[in-house]
Amino acid sequence: MAIFVSDNKQLDGVSSSGGATIIAQGTRIKGEINTDCRLHIDGEFEGNIHSKDTVMVGKSGLVHGDVKAASLIVSGRFIGSVTSNVLEIKPQGRVEGTVITSEFVIERKGVFMGESKTKEKASKTDIASLELPKKDK
Repeated sequence: MAIFVSDNKQLDGVSSSGGATIIAQGTRIKGEINTDCRLHIDGEFEGNIHSKDTVMVGKSGLVHGDVKAASLIVSGRFIGSVTSNVLEIKPQGRVEGTVITSEFVIERKGVFMGESKTKEKASKTDIASLELPKKDK
């Protein structure tokens, strides 16, 4: 399994942020992920993701839920709500749902079905509805 940056170049070793979490093809997970490192999903994930780094849905990946991340790159399929600084839909990638982002890139043959708002213009109510619940420590 390799890790790719947004321009599809393979990274040597781990990312500069200190690591990566990979959900491999053939793996199904339900739940919640909170991470500070990159997250690459080639399997299936259902639930909430909160990441301070990049979340990437690979070509064979399927994510159904809510994502709040620095950036989301979709080469597979994503269904749900996204709040991010950057959202990229790669060729053959598909996003269905609500998007709040500062930068939205849809490459040729990428598909978006839903509602999008710029992060600066989204109301506090819109953003609050996408935030993940805080855990008690």
